Amino acid sequence: MSDWSTTACSAGSSSANSWGPFEQFRADYLRASFGPSLRLVADAIGLPLDSVEASGELAMASHDTMIAAGTIDAGNVAAQRITISGIRADRPLIRFRDTWFCTTDLDPAWEVRETGWHVSLDGDAPLEVTLRMAVPLDRMAAVSPAYTANRAVNAVPYVCAPAPGIQSTMDLPQIVALLGREADSSKQRA
Repeated sequence: MSDWSTTACSAGSSSANSWGPFEQFRADYLRASFGPSLRLVADAIGLPLDSVEASGELAMASHDTMIAAGTIDAGNVAAQRITISGIRADRPLIRFRDTWFCTTDLDPAWEVRETGWHVSLDGDAPLEVTLRMAVPLDRMAAVSPAYTANRAVNAVPYVCAPAPGIQSTMDLPQIVALLGREADSSKQRA
């Protein structure tokens, strides 16, 4: 089972650094961030992980590339890919891969999508799902925080309802946005 997302550069992007080895501390930081989520999913399906590993890669711009923050010269870093793998029985069971890039013309050539997430499930019922963010890149910096924030904001009533203590997403009901239902139900009460 694997999941990866792609994030393209947009307004506010920073310029790239010159080529150098991938710094493992960057992958380790994201392992600490995403590892618990991978473990939670694996536990929920009854296949607990033995370990969580992280690795990273860099790709260079194939040619000079103009972005909002300036020019990335050919041969400088234009993409970073980090893979966090949940290991069970000495093989990856679940994987999260995040690819940040400023151009699709990369060396080495990577398969990158314009924006969005791609979910790939391997097993008895294989499935490939691509979710594209239907937002122009020049508006991505203004819109993309909502992709992360909306679920958390809609979770507030469910997180506050249980008795005090630590709750995971497995302990909470399915979180669905109200989208005006609360306003409609208050009109019905009147």
